[in-house]
Amino acid sequence: MRALARLAEDRIVQSLSAFPVVYISGPRQSGKTTLAQHIASTRHKATYITFDDIQIRSSAQRDPEAFLRSFDNPIVLDEIQMAPELFRPLKIIVDENRKRKDGGRGQFLLTGSASVMALPKLSDALVGRMALHLLLPFAAQEIQKNKKHHFINYVFEKNWKFDRLPKENLLEVMIKASFPELLTIKNSSSRYEWCNSYINTILQRDVRALMEVEKVGILPDMLRLLGARTGSLLNEANLSRDTALNHITTKRYRLLLENLFLTLSIPAWSNNLGKRLIKAPKVYLNDLNLLSYLLNIDFHELPQKNPTLFGQVLENFVAIELNKQLTFSKVHSRLYHYRTSSGQEVDFILEGSQNHIVGIEVKAKNKVTNKDFQHLETLKNGLGEKFQCGVVFYQGVDVLPFGEKLWAVPLSALWR
Repeated sequence: MRALARLAEDRIVQSLSAFPVVYISGPRQSGKTTLAQHIASTRHKATYITFDDIQIRSSAQRDPEAFLRSFDNPIVLDEIQMAPELFRPLKIIVDENRKRKDGGRGQFLLTGSASVMALPKLSDALVGRMALHLLLPFAAQEIQKNKKHHFINYVFEKNWKFDRLPKENLLEVMIKASFPELLTIKNSSSRYEWCNSYINTILQRDVRALMEVEKVGILPDMLRLLGARTGSLLNEANLSRDTALNHITTKRYRLLLENLFLTLSIPAWSNNLGKRLIKAPKVYLNDLNLLSYLLNIDFHELPQKNPTLFGQVLENFVAIELNKQLTFSKVHSRLYHYRTSSGQEVDFILEGSQNHIVGIEVKAKNKVTNKDFQHLETLKNGLGEKFQCGVVFYQGVDVLPFGEKLWAVPLSALWR
């Protein structure tokens, strides 16, 4: 199968022309190696090195500075978290190269299967010297090979108009917007086996590389608990009780899962609206196929057998699709949720430049009514001119106005 184009590529190449070090983080098997090799062979010529190779890793660990100095040209260092000995020598060489005419820009392209937050020695050594990029599994937009339309760009820059989008197989799009390897796997039992192997590999390999975990066996149980509560406010006390871990250990393990990109935490948004706000984040699984595996559910049967859970899964899908678009959108924005103690709730908030706000609700139904816009209407009235737009995603095909700046929008608008 021909590799699909990654929409984050242009931003990464731009960073290579401006920074001495560029770090691409993302979950294992999300396509980081393929993208880095493509960039190194086409748009930014570089030598590719992977620390999955034991011999190369041993060489780097034996004398890290000599290892780095043995390369004259730019290099790709794949899975850099496996060779932490290189972090300090990288800083030394980067600082020396700043005296060159090109300032040493684009010398090192790093990839890693852990968030930079999990690698404090790397971030501390290269602060101000390194651009950060996140490469997640395929977005629905990449699966559909649509390079032009970005929902986040559109919702901040354009005015919605009545439109009718083609009817799509939403469930198939949700399943395919996932890891590259899963695109070639057609049946659910094989996807189940792949997900089982994926999680076991991370627990046996990446977890131990980042942290000493006494009870590795509890991590799959914690993932299942978080999956069962997808889209819910994080209650660390309840999670601690259900895993039989103390509060500090529970938080460490939960953050570890997040730093390995297995879970996604969306923080609460607040503004001076004169209300008591709930500040706990909402937690989602970072991939729907992993969620299906952990909960042992078949998405094709879910809408009929368990509509409530399907609604949660649909919200999870929108959360991770918006998070993916943030990695390649031209509009710089941040993703939040909004909830007050009095029950006012908006599933997602996008905050763009000049604090302009887009509110997003997700409804697992084919038609919407005025009632579905109540919370967005309240938010709009409280924000005034800062309120850019309010969107209710639903499973219909028509883009319809429901008052000033309020629109019913088909879910397929995320990628069309």
